[in-house]
Amino acid sequence: MNKMRKGWFKIPGVQDGDRTLEDQMKGLGWLFANVKNNTVLDVGCAEGLLSIELAARYGAKSVHGVEVVADHVVMANKLKGSKLPITFECADMNKWRPKKKYDIVVALAILQKLKDPGAVAAALANCAHEAIVLRLPPEHAPTVIDARSNNVPHHIGEILRASDFTQIEQSYDGHFGEYVGVWRRGG
Repeated sequence: MNKMRKGWFKIPGVQDGDRTLEDQMKGLGWLFANVKNNTVLDVGCAEGLLSIELAARYGAKSVHGVEVVADHVVMANKLKGSKLPITFECADMNKWRPKKKYDIVVALAILQKLKDPGAVAAALANCAHEAIVLRLPPEHAPTVIDARSNNVPHHIGEILRASDFTQIEQSYDGHFGEYVGVWRRGG
């Protein structure tokens, strides 16, 4: 009996996972309506399914996905094929910082997993021309309080406001009732 590998996303016939692409897409209407012809940084991209959707279905000019799990990056590169304007990189967001600017930065369910989510949020704000789309656990959002960052409050909203971002959308429509916030530069 073949045992499917465990990943972040469920990919029928390939791997089991915690959520489907449809789950990941919940609450992201603004992103889908505004991504066409824009460059995107997708941090914590897992197997790259959302990155692929943004390029193939919604017309992103280019997408760069960053993921810490090497096997996920290998899978993402297999799934994307050779025709889409997507690159994937294996890197730890605790240490990695963007080397260029992007129109839109997507950080779905990643900041709360980091040692210093505030520092990463500031770096992401610095590289985003137009907007940042966040998904966070709902308990304190957009503040992150998590054991992985010593339960110290990281006020992501304050950090983004200090970087000239205004929240233009907020919902708890993410899978598992997660907070989804769209932050636009200059508001």
